[in-house]
Amino acid sequence: MKRGKLLLLIAFAATISTTATAQLSAVRKIFSKTRDQRNEIILPKVNGYNIYKADLHLHTIYSDGDVTPSIRVSEAWADGLDIIAITDHMEYRRIERDMFQYMGNYIREDLRGEGKAVNTNVLNTSPDERGLLVDFNVGYNRAKAKADELGLMVIRGVEITRGKLGDYNAIFTTDNNKLYDPNLETTIRNARSQGAFIFHNHPQYRKNTKSTMPEHCEDFYAKGLIDGMELANNRSYYERLFNYCMEGGYTPFANSDAHNLIALRYPDAGKDYFRNMTLILAKNCDEKSIHKALKERRTIAYHANMLIGREDLLADLFRASVSVEIVGETSKVLKVKVTNHSSLPYSLRWEGKREGAVYGLSATVLNVRKGTKELIITPTNMFYGKGKSPKVAFKLN
Repeated sequence: MKRGKLLLLIAFAATISTTATAQLSAVRKIFSKTRDQRNEIILPKVNGYNIYKADLHLHTIYSDGDVTPSIRVSEAWADGLDIIAITDHMEYRRIERDMFQYMGNYIREDLRGEGKAVNTNVLNTSPDERGLLVDFNVGYNRAKAKADELGLMVIRGVEITRGKLGDYNAIFTTDNNKLYDPNLETTIRNARSQGAFIFHNHPQYRKNTKSTMPEHCEDFYAKGLIDGMELANNRSYYERLFNYCMEGGYTPFANSDAHNLIALRYPDAGKDYFRNMTLILAKNCDEKSIHKALKERRTIAYHANMLIGREDLLADLFRASVSVEIVGETSKVLKVKVTNHSSLPYSLRWEGKREGAVYGLSATVLNVRKGTKELIITPTNMFYGKGKSPKVAFKLN
């Protein structure tokens, strides 16, 4: 019998070898196409708004990132995003020092700064009289040129960083070259004077932060200089600030803060989870509509299949994402099919303690007490505060 199986395998291998060239050609054709594939993230309309997927905290070689702006655009397109913001640091530009050495012979001797790049690290000190010499709009311009080819939206932005005083993203700026001032508050006000939206980056980035109040920046919040909060950054999220953000009326964000390749930061994104995203509910994907949505707090922060936002938006998203129907019954139980029409997975609780899940673009069947007219489901991976998940009612006919 073993000899017979072996002969069959040999015959099968011989058959394969006769068509190897054709098969290899087909495989090459398939893989040549995958470089141009986009992982679409299917989301419903909510209250008449489209949901746009955004990463509004990204770095490139124009500060301390390891990739070009065009790579950031290509990554975002492949990952199913609609919007990105290039938010390179003004005060810290690590790559510039290397490039200065590489291109030293191109630069006038009086600008060489004794053979070193000047004022590329002014996180905790003021720059000298030469000031910040580079063009802070270049990263945005390069990204936009690539984004226009792919149909993505790029928002002009910058990260304002001052060591212990915190990190802040200014997006929807008009000219990044007119923002910097040695005083942090003045820099933020310069950005706001351009109509920028300001959100606080990784507000509990330092592990020793114990307060529910963002560290070192109480005065900025009190003065109304902060519009939003990054509740998730890279692989971290800040549960202690959920209530502070929601109760204070700040717009929630989740972003990657990527410096190296997104594929290294989120190696399995698109399989069991997606990269960090800020979901923006807006009429259109243009600057006016997106800016208005941020101002009106129409965002949901997505991080590792966790969704954080206003209670009403979370409930409306879940209601728009799923449908329920009775598909069977026994003497005591209704069989209720829950179909998820979105790409986002949901963990479920119903009837107080029963728990389950429905994955993206999938369905599951729940056992519900017979006679139930209204099924109340709590999507337990949605949060409008620390430990607070919305309850959504569905009529059972």
